Amino acid sequence: MTAAMKYGVYLVTGRDLLPLGKDYLESLEESVRDGYVSIVQVREKHASYDEFLAIAKASLAICDKYRVQMVINDNVDVAAALPDHVGLHVGQDDAKLSEARQRLGPRRLIGISVHSPAQAREALDSEADYAGVGPVWPTKSKAGITEEDVLSMSGAREVVAHLARDPATLRSGQRARMPCVLIGGINVRTAHRSLHGATSSQNHPDGIAVISAIVSRRDADVAAKELHDIVSQYFEEQKRAHGTLPALLQAPRLATEVAALLTAHHTRYDPVQHADDASSVTLPRPLLQVITSHVSSNISANMALAFSASPIMSHEATEARDLSAVISALVLNIGTLSPASREGMAVAGPCANDRGVPIVLDPVGAGATAHRAAQVQSILNETQVTLIKGNAAEIGALLHSNEAKAQGVDSVGEMQAPSEAVRRLARQEGALVLMTGKVDYLSDGDVCAEVHGGSALLGRITATGCSLGVVVAAGMAAAKEQYQVTLPSGPAQRMDPPRRRTPLLVGALMSLLAFALAAEQAEAQPHVHGPGTFLPAFLDALASLSPTDVASKVEARVRFV
Repeated sequence: MTAAMKYGVYLVTGRDLLPLGKDYLESLEESVRDGYVSIVQVREKHASYDEFLAIAKASLAICDKYRVQMVINDNVDVAAALPDHVGLHVGQDDAKLSEARQRLGPRRLIGISVHSPAQAREALDSEADYAGVGPVWPTKSKAGITEEDVLSMSGAREVVAHLARDPATLRSGQRARMPCVLIGGINVRTAHRSLHGATSSQNHPDGIAVISAIVSRRDADVAAKELHDIVSQYFEEQKRAHGTLPALLQAPRLATEVAALLTAHHTRYDPVQHADDASSVTLPRPLLQVITSHVSSNISANMALAFSASPIMSHEATEARDLSAVISALVLNIGTLSPASREGMAVAGPCANDRGVPIVLDPVGAGATAHRAAQVQSILNETQVTLIKGNAAEIGALLHSNEAKAQGVDSVGEMQAPSEAVRRLARQEGALVLMTGKVDYLSDGDVCAEVHGGSALLGRITATGCSLGVVVAAGMAAAKEQYQVTLPSGPAQRMDPPRRRTPLLVGALMSLLAFALAAEQAEAQPHVHGPGTFLPAFLDALASLSPTDVASKVEARVRFV
């Protein structure tokens, strides 16, 4: 029975979480009737035996009607009083697994909760059929969960990995792996990234377990479908190899597209005429809301202006909703992570999602402190970003890799397989990923562009990395307009993520090339003698950049790997 079991969306009931006036059995039937829930665990922590049994029997009638596997939480007596096809789930502090198996027999589906690698190893050798791994995120659905109990994606990945054996050491009679579901804070915003984040070369999750993500919804059927679609998407992505190069990115078309986009967007400053040349511009000037560090605010604003965008450097939560109605892109930069800026991000991000506005996340110093790392994860849970831009240490921190170390906001060391790192993060977060360094890597999770160019002087002045994020935001806003790209509204972006919009990758690539070429042109100026003279020359070069110059560099500078 368990070999063919599909875990998918695993619903744990919670009558105390139902919306006001919503009937439990009505909600349960809505959840399972369309086939989007694979397993239902009936959980009644405070009910008497008789009450629990009555609820379980009523629940079983619905589960049997729609052929959905049902299990009982913790209570062996209730499980034993029900037909043999009803299973049991036990926790580490609940009834002993061996006693439950002895009483219920060998055919019953029995699951166990695991919270650590050691518990995972024990579970793999136990009589349990599957494991619930968590809590992945903080949750209010179970009392007593502390911050120390939360695994996060890296902890979940380690636990899941220990639910599989190394094929080289596998002995006859041993199972190779134990199926598992992720639980704890899993919802439509966290499910996709949690599944990818818990996946490693050793093992992968088989589904997600949710409580409030379905139970608390009045439209439980819609909630079940949303989560089912996310899980299905994850498994499809796991099967799919690296994608073929879309026609839009193939040579020589890519150079043509870059030139056309830059021509339509950029009001070039003519240094001879000392005037703007907007004769070829066909796109509206994008308005960018930029929440960034105090250090980079001035430079980033000037870079936006030089690249034909209008910046508004606002981190006020009170005006974020109003701004979301008029902005073309949003930049979330955690360089200065004050309570006010974080509050602004918490409002601005979801509001931008609601309106399908591209969002750039710059996780400055994400690997430098635990506080920054936690805040980045919080941002990614509340907001579906369109592009993540960071150095090797920052990208590594989001992947929980220590190949490159953070030295403050700088990166020390290099990734051994940078193209695979950005691909993996792009799939995990559903976003484009740009990793900067001596060589830049830009990926949508399927294809990856290796981009060469730039100037060593970029590393000698502050805020160039932050300002690149702003320039990229302007380029994606232009591409969204030029190609008429539509981003879904709100949480729907989790089911249909931004990384699938190839034109946005073209916009990001155009911006990256423009930024690098402007830096090279600035460094080559005879009056540039170092960092102090480089910055104003860089602004001048970006403002006066020719689309033809940028397009001519595409074939030599961009290689898909």
